[in-house]
Amino acid sequence: MTEVTALRRALLALERNTSVRMSPDGRRIVFIRTGDAGQELWLRTLGGGESPLASHHGELLTDVRWTPDGRTVLYRATARGREVWRLVALRIDHPVPVEVARPVTEFWIAADDPESIAYCSRGELYRVRLGETPEQIAPKSGYHRWLVDRELRPRGGTRFTKSGSLEVLLGAEHTSARVVLRIGVEGIVDLSIQGFGRDGRRLYLLTSHGARTRRLIAIDSATGVVTTVFEDPHLDLDSYPIAGEGVWFDPVTGEPDICAVMDQRLRYRVLDPARRDAVARLSRSADRPEVLLDRSADDQTWLVVQVRDDGPIVYRAFAPASGTFRELLVNRPELVGQRLAKLEDFHFEASDGRKLSGYAMRPLDAAGPLPTVVIVHGGPAERDRWRFHADAQYLAALGYLSLHVNYRGSKGFGIEFRQAGNGEWGRRMQEDLYDAVAYGIETGLVDPKRVAFLGASYGGYAALLAACQRPDLVSCAVAISAPCDLVSFVQTPPQYWQPLSILLQRQVGHDDLEQRSPWHVLTERCAPLLLAHGVRDPRVPAADVDRFAARAREVGVPLRYLRFEDEGHHVKSNANRAVLFTAIEEFLDEHLAVRQVAAPAPVHPK
Repeated sequence: MTEVTALRRALLALERNTSVRMSPDGRRIVFIRTGDAGQELWLRTLGGGESPLASHHGELLTDVRWTPDGRTVLYRATARGREVWRLVALRIDHPVPVEVARPVTEFWIAADDPESIAYCSRGELYRVRLGETPEQIAPKSGYHRWLVDRELRPRGGTRFTKSGSLEVLLGAEHTSARVVLRIGVEGIVDLSIQGFGRDGRRLYLLTSHGARTRRLIAIDSATGVVTTVFEDPHLDLDSYPIAGEGVWFDPVTGEPDICAVMDQRLRYRVLDPARRDAVARLSRSADRPEVLLDRSADDQTWLVVQVRDDGPIVYRAFAPASGTFRELLVNRPELVGQRLAKLEDFHFEASDGRKLSGYAMRPLDAAGPLPTVVIVHGGPAERDRWRFHADAQYLAALGYLSLHVNYRGSKGFGIEFRQAGNGEWGRRMQEDLYDAVAYGIETGLVDPKRVAFLGASYGGYAALLAACQRPDLVSCAVAISAPCDLVSFVQTPPQYWQPLSILLQRQVGHDDLEQRSPWHVLTERCAPLLLAHGVRDPRVPAADVDRFAARAREVGVPLRYLRFEDEGHHVKSNANRAVLFTAIEEFLDEHLAVRQVAAPAPVHPK
């Protein structure tokens, strides 16, 4: 195997080490290790020794947590491609996975009794001491989510109204709980319940309700009074997904002490002055920021991850008192020492004057104009971040520039920016992507004859629509898990989105759905397509994509279609990723070769 082939293979593989969690005593970490066979749970001491705990081949793991005594790890598992999760307990001194319950959507660990947990299953709330029979503590109540305190007492919940808004209710009994907060449809998309404080008096939430940005609020459970704990005037409270959502709690006091926002880079905001020096040490390098993940119970040891754009991320133990670091683990050890491309800031102005940003990654030592792949993020209320981007690195290794655009509707930049995407699927959000390409062409970065779009979920929809709408601009498109028909998507949303159907309708819009749907605008002029879809996808039915693929072939569109029988909404196995990206490489090589054709029409003709 050549060095170049080995690099590409390493970039195709999923992260080897993920979901790292520190034990309460700060002496060990537990983490998920992913290999060709599947996922495993591993244990490592801060001294360096490591050992496997449990194998879950063919399954996905999530929500890894320690019990307060450090004797047991709890986590959820499901078959790959499924979204029906079972709760598993594993004792460190006798590592045999024991199923606690299924299906489990959420669980809580008691602060004062390490053996006790509560969990929600089919809307009902249960409490169990590990190894004993579960006891139902609350029946179905109409709540979308339960609110449970650190003593595992049900304290209320959230529920949707007929108008699509969401109510937060608090009370000792769900039958007598009172509404303490009503969040409009627009505020639901960024709502996150952080839980009760240590004394159970205040409930902490992240929401943009009643504000210009996503903020941290506290609701007094006795009075219902809402107070703002942290708010940035321009940016949403945000962080890297591996590190939570931009708020950290002091493990000793239980109170929030650190927050973060993100524009092009992560920015810490310190709530407790006692944390100022420690946080300053984490922020020393803009090119290699240290992101806080976890903290020991005595707050003497922090687990942090050093984020890079041109190399694997490094998990480290940090002593906040002395400012010293100890390296623990690398997420992609096979990439250590490799020279890789960097992610550059990319700023431009849309055709309607709105200022937009994102990132660009060009191949090493390359100058424009370059063959370009626009990688469209999903959500659409997600965002691109400055980070290590394995897919973009793979494309760079093949010689392609990639563009990553935070189009209007993306999160992180305040509620007005996100709401600017409402009703703009296939309209202004799509035009933002075309504007990014136009700017890249204008500045000599992008080769106008060699442009591809690539995305998954909403990003797959945008890639598919670009191929149908703009074959003059787009040479080809790769669409993964893509909604193909907005008419059926909005009018009969999948079961997965039923509680949020009103929000979905508002985001997509009601009018001109056919003109904005790949299914309805597909013609023989469509650019060549590579479709990929998981048969188990609960969000975008495989039958819809099958139907689109059949019609594309019928009208004569060059098409390759990959169906993965054991995948869901995302491609989550190394074997399937290898198949997918080998096909992407062949597809791009075929369609982004220099074409002797006339230059494309202006992106925005007058």
